[in-house]
Amino acid sequence: MLPDHKATAVRPEEKIVVVSSSSGGKMLSYDRLILATGAASRKPGHIKGLDTPGVFFLRWMADSFAIAQHIERNTPTSALIIGNGYIGMEMADALTRRGLAVTLVGHSQHVLKTVDPTLGRLVLAELERNSVRVASGVDVEEIGVRDGRLMAIGSGGFQAQVDLVLVATGAEPEVGLAKSGKVPLGYGGAIKVNRRMETGVPGIFAAGDCVETWHRLLEKSLYLPLGTTAHKQGRIAGENALGGAKNMPALWGRRC
Repeated sequence: MLPDHKATAVRPEEKIVVVSSSSGGKMLSYDRLILATGAASRKPGHIKGLDTPGVFFLRWMADSFAIAQHIERNTPTSALIIGNGYIGMEMADALTRRGLAVTLVGHSQHVLKTVDPTLGRLVLAELERNSVRVASGVDVEEIGVRDGRLMAIGSGGFQAQVDLVLVATGAEPEVGLAKSGKVPLGYGGAIKVNRRMETGVPGIFAAGDCVETWHRLLEKSLYLPLGTTAHKQGRIAGENALGGAKNMPALWGRRC
């Protein structure tokens, strides 16, 4: 275990990982390597002002701590959630329970686009029953500050002036380390792996939110960054890196 170290490059031809830290760099040799670099919050490039104070993303524990600290220190009364998928739904519930007036906005025409529209309408009705303002089919274009509060402006004349903005627009695979070692990428820019979690580079395996997943029904790879999937992939990659011959089961599910 090397805390406070960061892997910056992979050299497959030498079987070396380049690592940096505050005390300097070093090179670690390997026989088998597992890339489990996860994913990062997707930051929509078309939205201006994502770095405005009071705008948050939610991916890591540190993100949740930052949001909780902001609420405790600033006692916001309203919030805008950009993204009407699973995380958006969960945070709409959490913030509403904390007494905030929540506006939920998304570019899809109905909430939870990965489920059947009938179920989506039931979820929408429940949101509205709990006083969540829902704006579907809207693209937020800019976030700024007006009169000391955050102002979000979007398509179709959408405007919302709030105290807190949460961007929940999905995840993107972290593949910088893989690219440094010329590891082939697949669906959605995720690392391409086979059912044994092997990449296209001999001796390198990959697992978790940085890799693609084989879909049983569609019979092709998709990007499905889910915790349960990552757990299974990690176990299989670890066993196979030590000489095993396990295959990752094909999955059902809808693309997030």
